[in-house]
Amino acid sequence: MAVGFLQRWRDVRTKAAAERADLQRRFDAFLAETEPFVPNSPHPKAALYRHAWKRAAVLGIIYQRQSDLARVAHYQQLEKLAGEQYFKVAPGTLYGKAPLRMGEKTGMRLLEIEMQRLFPTRARQRARPLSCIYIGTCDQGRVYVGQTVGAPESRWVQHRFGGTGPFKNGEQYVKWEVIEGGIDPAKLDERESYYIGLYDAHKRGYNETKGNNWRAYEHGVTDRANSKSKTA
Repeated sequence: MAVGFLQRWRDVRTKAAAERADLQRRFDAFLAETEPFVPNSPHPKAALYRHAWKRAAVLGIIYQRQSDLARVAHYQQLEKLAGEQYFKVAPGTLYGKAPLRMGEKTGMRLLEIEMQRLFPTRARQRARPLSCIYIGTCDQGRVYVGQTVGAPESRWVQHRFGGTGPFKNGEQYVKWEVIEGGIDPAKLDERESYYIGLYDAHKRGYNETKGNNWRAYEHGVTDRANSKSKTA
């Protein structure tokens, strides 16, 4: 039994070492294609890791929209590792090391750059408004329902790096998805209120109001109650 335990221990260590080596390989490749917005920084390593952190965060958002969970996990790993490496080399000040942050404008600019790189044909197209309702769910299960008439990725970047919606309480990783698309812009308020009620996003989530259509909200509440009674 001791031999079997020792072999399992060795197998676990070998697997962990292989996973670390694979992550480092992927991270090195990611760094090789990453160029900071400010190339002549007095602290080039810190600038590189900071920009890698930003890129990984934005790319994770993009692939969430594509429902590519493998790539989402990949970029979350890179985001975490970039943050760890940044704090190892970032210069200190009287107030400590500068935290990793990204404003909305920078996030939107980076989103546009990455979208053009990944989907050049789509970026050149002038599509009709992408009116939709989206939902974000944090690790604790609390949700936020919102609407947008533009690309949902753009709205999500605004939420995350503006500290709004489901991110206003310091959440970092929030699962998000579009729950209804192709909506007539005139009906967005109605559909948003309906889903706020359906997902209980006002009383138990991050939405501060019931939206702009209380009838639709009550309809959503009724549908939620009916759904629970059917599964009870």
